[in-house]
Amino acid sequence: MTIDPILELYNHQFAIISLETTGISPQHGDHLVELAIQTVNWNGELLESYETLVHPGTDVEGFQIHGITDDMVKNAPSIFEIAPDILSRLNGKTLVAHDLDFTIRFLEPALNGEIANLKGICTLKLSNLVAQDSGLRRLEQLCTYYDIDLSVRHSAKTDSIATAKLFSILKNLYNQKFEIEDFVKDFLFVIKIDNCPNERNIFIKRKEAQNIANIQKTRLYDLLNRLTSNAGDSVPVRQYLNVLDRALADRILTEREIVSLVDLASDYKLSKDQVMEIHEEYLRKLIRIYLLDEILTNTEMEDLYLVSELLCILPKELDLLIKYERTKIPITTPSIQKQLKSLAGKSVCFSGHLSCKINEQRIDSELAQQLVKERGLIVKRVVSKNVDYLITAHAASFSGKGRKNRKAMEYNVNVMDEKIFWEMIGVQVDSE
Repeated sequence: MTIDPILELYNHQFAIISLETTGISPQHGDHLVELAIQTVNWNGELLESYETLVHPGTDVEGFQIHGITDDMVKNAPSIFEIAPDILSRLNGKTLVAHDLDFTIRFLEPALNGEIANLKGICTLKLSNLVAQDSGLRRLEQLCTYYDIDLSVRHSAKTDSIATAKLFSILKNLYNQKFEIEDFVKDFLFVIKIDNCPNERNIFIKRKEAQNIANIQKTRLYDLLNRLTSNAGDSVPVRQYLNVLDRALADRILTEREIVSLVDLASDYKLSKDQVMEIHEEYLRKLIRIYLLDEILTNTEMEDLYLVSELLCILPKELDLLIKYERTKIPITTPSIQKQLKSLAGKSVCFSGHLSCKINEQRIDSELAQQLVKERGLIVKRVVSKNVDYLITAHAASFSGKGRKNRKAMEYNVNVMDEKIFWEMIGVQVDSE
């Protein structure tokens, strides 16, 4: 049965590729430093986006053109590491690039012969077919001519997005002058790869690479790398966090504060890994506070990124911490916020062992205090006239046994069942 060419086009996908390189010829020692692939359908709708910096295996040249430095590609994958990601995104699609011959020259060695006789659509050649009189060649010139936004030049991502838009315009112009069957016959080179590898999704984007480079240049990062790799027997977390609280109050780490933190870590015989665990704990607590209303505002996110950078925590690690904290301690509803405001400053004392669990883990004394403090309440060790709530695991069977219980009865302190208390302050505990 003959396939309708129009239907074939509408079911087809195109892989729009753009590269940044150290020069013009891989045969003369030039290398790939960035790659982006935009997957689109015939209507120009974006289906998937992939981008990554690429470690060239040598010093980066051409910074003045592409803006990529040696520091930015230091942690980037090699072209051979991302080959499965490229192949999986080309398989079953038609390759599209501006100056396709240039793109193929850099792709073919990296793909190690996986694609024989690599072909595709060149938007440069296509533009000559539909607008011969324009005399334009460069991508930015054609984008200006066709009113396509290309505010950031020589970035694989922005160039690939611009190429996708240019391709959409050019193929529509082609189909106004020629038959659609001609387009299918002359341009639809479907790439087929036997035993195509699965995508690995290995990548590092420009912004992330710049953040990593910035962190690695900080004084704190430099000094932390000088700490021992051998973990100490005890970890004085509270002492270190207390000093960290003071140092980060103004969201600035001065030279004196940095040296003081590292000296403290050395005095306590903390390893670099232990210090980074404490830094992550500090950031987790801040995330939990910001997540009380289940929303992270732009201002809160900016603060989290600032704090994470000051603590030498990478953006990708921050994102993982946020995802983890979103599921670790679920909050009930945003309406709890109004109630929390009325409870701010109230004091709480816990009586006996707690029985409620979060994610199948019993709430111990440390976590209980943490949850209460994060919600603006005050924890008291003993019951006095100034205590507002005494929390117990079994309020229904409350008696005067025990010093705290007797004091609660003497001072008419509100005795509350633990589960009801957690619900009141917006902590969702496991159902029994």
